[in-house]
Amino acid sequence: MLVKVDAAFEVALGLVVLVCAASGALDGSDFPRPVGTVLLVIVGLALVALGGLILTGGMDVRALAVGNGVSAAAGLLWLLLADGWSTAGAVLVGITVAGLAGLAAAQAATLRP
Repeated sequence: MLVKVDAAFEVALGLVVLVCAASGALDGSDFPRPVGTVLLVIVGLALVALGGLILTGGMDVRALAVGNGVSAAAGLLWLLLADGWSTAGAVLVGITVAGLAGLAAAQAATLRP
């Protein structure tokens, strides 16, 4: 079940990033440099592809827990240490960090020591 939730989170996040970048709701002014619209589109596509890979069983729960934990930590550091955030950009990254941290904790709780 957690694998499906993780896949859905990645796909949903990727689609949000793609739609917001394509519509102009998010662009380079919402994130620290050098993030721009092209990079947002690339990240959105990568997240959708990652969600598909996860859904097809391409990653086990341990790898997902580690990847989500590392990504949450990196996102939090980026959010705290970088300048140039708009409210929308900071909120999107904050929600992403919280989602990834929650997934990592839930996935780690299912692993055997």
